[in-house]
Amino acid sequence: MIFLAVTMGFFAEGIREDITANKKENEYIRSFVNDLAKDSLALSETILENQKKLDGLNSLLKLANVDLADMGNRQQLYKYASQSISFYSRFISNDATMMQLKNSGGLQYIRHHHAADSIAQYDQEMRSIYAAETPYAKSINDGLDAMSQLIVFNLKDSDQFKSNHLPMLTNDPQKIAVFFNKVSLEEGWTHNYIVNMSERMPAVNNLRKFLKTEYNIE
Repeated sequence: MIFLAVTMGFFAEGIREDITANKKENEYIRSFVNDLAKDSLALSETILENQKKLDGLNSLLKLANVDLADMGNRQQLYKYASQSISFYSRFISNDATMMQLKNSGGLQYIRHHHAADSIAQYDQEMRSIYAAETPYAKSINDGLDAMSQLIVFNLKDSDQFKSNHLPMLTNDPQKIAVFFNKVSLEEGWTHNYIVNMSERMPAVNNLRKFLKTEYNIE
């Protein structure tokens, strides 16, 4: 009888542990699915904002071979440079649940087939976006440095800007060429950042769909 009681106690404890593990697993997955929905929205917004930046940089690059002594061209230079070069929109993953899974041993509760592997792969996808952000951010800083040697920042919202009295800090063709080189690099790295985020978008939506199906989440 004692043996039977001990055995039944082990069974009961095992059942309680399974119930607790299943509850924790579902809590983690539901939280992670919510984070994925936020990531999908954040990615869409960041891509859209950077596409607008890219359009502005492309318009700016069209001025590379025009006469900047012409006030109409110079006003376009001020407009697109001030709007686009300094603009910085970065994607930040909503990773609160991911951090819990990685740092608090939460992954041990993820027992559904392929779910843990898919979550780990998603973490790698996010790292790829962060890697693409590094040269994107550097190109913005380089562009700002070149712009500071060409135009006066604080005129972009002034009456002087509206009246077209816009100075150039230099007429040196070499410095102007360097400026447009920096703009071209920023355009390239911005495009790379957009492409990288766009390529990760299916991973966000597919994982969210997979987890909702696997765990019967509405």
